[in-house]
Amino acid sequence: MKNYLSKIKKFKIKNYISNFRKKNPFNPIILSIILVFLLSLYFTIPTFYNYENFDKEIQKKVSKDFKLNLKNISSVTYLMLPTPHFLIEECDIHFSNDPKEKILKAKHLKINVFSKNLHKKENIELKSIHLKKVDLDLQFIDIKNFYNHLKYNISKPIYINKSNLFFRDKNKEIILISKIKNFEYFFDFQRKSKKLNVSGNLFGSNFKFNWEKNFSNPYITTSDIKFYNPNLNISNKFNKENENFTKAETRLRFLRNSLDLNYKFNRDSIELIDDKSKIINHSKLIGNIKLDPFFFDLDLILSEIRVQAVLDSIFLNLYKTNQSTNLNFNGNLKINLNEINNRLFENLLINVNFKKEKISLNDSSLNLKKIGKINFSDPSIYEKNQKLFIKSKIKFDVDDQEQLYRKFLIPRQNRINLNKVYFEVEYNIDDGNYFLSSINFNENKNNQIIFQKIKNIQQLNNFISSEFKKVSLD
Repeated sequence: MKNYLSKIKKFKIKNYISNFRKKNPFNPIILSIILVFLLSLYFTIPTFYNYENFDKEIQKKVSKDFKLNLKNISSVTYLMLPTPHFLIEECDIHFSNDPKEKILKAKHLKINVFSKNLHKKENIELKSIHLKKVDLDLQFIDIKNFYNHLKYNISKPIYINKSNLFFRDKNKEIILISKIKNFEYFFDFQRKSKKLNVSGNLFGSNFKFNWEKNFSNPYITTSDIKFYNPNLNISNKFNKENENFTKAETRLRFLRNSLDLNYKFNRDSIELIDDKSKIINHSKLIGNIKLDPFFFDLDLILSEIRVQAVLDSIFLNLYKTNQSTNLNFNGNLKINLNEINNRLFENLLINVNFKKEKISLNDSSLNLKKIGKINFSDPSIYEKNQKLFIKSKIKFDVDDQEQLYRKFLIPRQNRINLNKVYFEVEYNIDDGNYFLSSINFNENKNNQIIFQKIKNIQQLNNFISSEFKKVSLD
């Protein structure tokens, strides 16, 4: 019976609406116009408010919702389009946790508001902050304050577009400039996580940076930064469950290579841990870094990498570092290439020692497969004719003479009883050419140094064969 009555009631309503439309065809249009007018009037209400003293109210709301302090506010206006928002002509922005430090002199600061409660000025709710084409002029204290804001504050969304970031050192000299295309800083209430997404350009390369902290597990934060030229990706996971130190995992992916780092750190030191679960041919970095005073002792193990590419990258960066006027730290870095993609060489060890303003490469070595070991001494990196060179004295310890003579096709009549070979080598990083001097079989013998250009293995074979021929003739 109830269903029957309900159906009759719906039928009557439909008939009433249908008859109303037939008799009054323009009434729906009039109702729509009235509705649009009322909505427009509602959104326009805040334009009639007196904002002469409203800056204090906005300061309170921004401090509460965004954990930022606005100071020296000038010209607060309300605009309805494209969405309801306040526009502040000019103001200073400070972090709430450090009100003395100004991070930005903002112009045309846009604060979006929710559509509800527009009829009452004091109850208007702020939605998000938008900035466009601003200059963020930051120092280390600002980065530290922002990191604290990131870790501990839950704030409403902040968006920055098409802006520039300038980072200054303690002497207020600009040391880094970055273009910021998009900056999104917000709390995702659905996932209960704090997020920061940034895209822009740094060091001439476009990048994307993402950071997240999920409050269902507040001890863990993750971040990921991707550079597009060169193709480099760095992923991090930090665990602060232990109050004495933070555990971290970092993966670096560069082109087709990857490097996994497992480490823990506190205010005094960083310990890079050797993860035994990784396969043997996986690259890794292990060792210790002391932060005060700063000193490091690290082993970098690289696998399945072309030796030429590694040498070029290492020597080029060492040269740039050596030219730096700010180089003032101590430490040791051992670079091990265990699996070298080369027919002749294996197990390259580059021992880099940093001592204040000097870099030493002594005690570096390279193995020749089944033949012996090359030991470098007094290596140096220098520039000549606008090209970069590495030069070193060489002591070659022969472990297997038979393998040496077979590899370099030395005729039996030219062979001698040989344990050590001394020579010098220059390597042109720009051209990829090697230059070898006359070979000595006596450490104290001083031959005239005439460098022979070597482009490939065939030229190396010919040069070594000619040197042994000279010895046999002598």
